[in-house]
Amino acid sequence: MTNQTNKKGQFVKGMTPWNKGKHFKAGGRSAETQFKKGLIPPKYQPVGTVVVHSDGYRFIKLAERKWQLYQRYIWEKANHKQLKKNQVVLFLDGNRDNYAPDNLMAISRKELLIINHERLLTKDSSDLSKTGVLIAKLKVKINDKKEKIKND
Repeated sequence: MTNQTNKKGQFVKGMTPWNKGKHFKAGGRSAETQFKKGLIPPKYQPVGTVVVHSDGYRFIKLAERKWQLYQRYIWEKANHKQLKKNQVVLFLDGNRDNYAPDNLMAISRKELLIINHERLLTKDSSDLSKTGVLIAKLKVKINDKKEKIKND
């Protein structure tokens, strides 16, 4: 077979490449600086590590390549329930460093949208924030009923 490529420069099916079976030896310092089996990367974090991101939220490492928001983790441990994907955990007093279980509340993303849009959270009192959450829950229910009536 004399012509082993087509007009586009691609290999023809069944052709053996010129370097098949040849060993590649890296040049320069690349061989000595390659990652070696068994070494731990310098930024490795063990399971259970809590890190703070630049936005102030904390994450906990649950397993290799699996991180979770720390407030979500604390809420699930305190309430012995798994949160749904459309739920978030809210700090009632607005302080991201207060992980007391009575300061954390699970709400839906729809409710969070209303809370943020209408500024129903206060940093003064967690009781007022709970009232704001109740108002948001009520508005979500009203909107759901309106949608149901509209679709029927």
